[in-house]
Amino acid sequence: MTDRASDGADEVGWLIEMNDDDASFELVTWYDTWNLNGLTNLQDKKVPLTYADRYNLAFGSLTAVPSGGYSITMTGQYAEAVRREIAGQAPTAVIYAGLGDTGIAEAVLDNNQHQNRSSGNIVAWLRQNGYAGISLDAENDGMSSVPEFVTQLGGPFKAAGLGIAVSVPWPGSGPDEYGDGAVEAFNSNVDALELQDYSAGGTPNDVGPWIDAGINTRILMGGACTENGGAQTSLDDTCAWTEFALKSGLRGMFSWRLDNDHGDGLNEDDHPTFTGAKAIFDTARPTGNGSS
Repeated sequence: MTDRASDGADEVGWLIEMNDDDASFELVTWYDTWNLNGLTNLQDKKVPLTYADRYNLAFGSLTAVPSGGYSITMTGQYAEAVRREIAGQAPTAVIYAGLGDTGIAEAVLDNNQHQNRSSGNIVAWLRQNGYAGISLDAENDGMSSVPEFVTQLGGPFKAAGLGIAVSVPWPGSGPDEYGDGAVEAFNSNVDALELQDYSAGGTPNDVGPWIDAGINTRILMGGACTENGGAQTSLDDTCAWTEFALKSGLRGMFSWRLDNDHGDGLNEDDHPTFTGAKAIFDTARPTGNGSS
């Protein structure tokens, strides 16, 4: 996570009119799978799951499988229990498996050598385990492989009705961080680019380089850091950036992360108040009902 200075939204010349259908503005959040408190809060029905349309479960990785190629392993010990609770309490919610860098480059190589078999493995795993897609949060060595990877996944995922999101760690740089071919690969194969807009500049500052590079506005999502910690986005900025995303015709807003949202301290899942997710929801859908 890096600091992104802002020149403000006033200089952004590509701002477009507000989408009249606010219901199409997607609300996304992450949820952990490693901390028992996050699961317990779900089981006790303390989590307002109606604040989001889609949940990315953090984290999984791509690992080799005995039959050949790579597939998903959810590394958090509570992943299946968390997925089951969200699916049961919010049956209309979409649930994605969140993936980090591990195994992306290897899966790309395997796909090239073995007729896209790792893509087939991933599709099968998602369908068998109740996930509707993946969110790729590559932040290190895997970033340069992401464009080719989503291109390999694109056809099989579309055929299976699965979605692809890319969670972008340094959005102020635009697609350059992903190397050559990223714009075409993302426009053709990715449903959502989730911009991790955690600095003072945030979404109003960071969307510009993506639009200027040719990325389709409707796959871009603004974002806010709502978890306990030093990078937390203020509630005023959270609301302002959500308004900006609405007026700019972006796909939606995402927050990191609901299980640890605006709690009482700096510890994991320390009495989350869900205030950040509520601020996004109330701004995007002021006539909606976000109660649990």
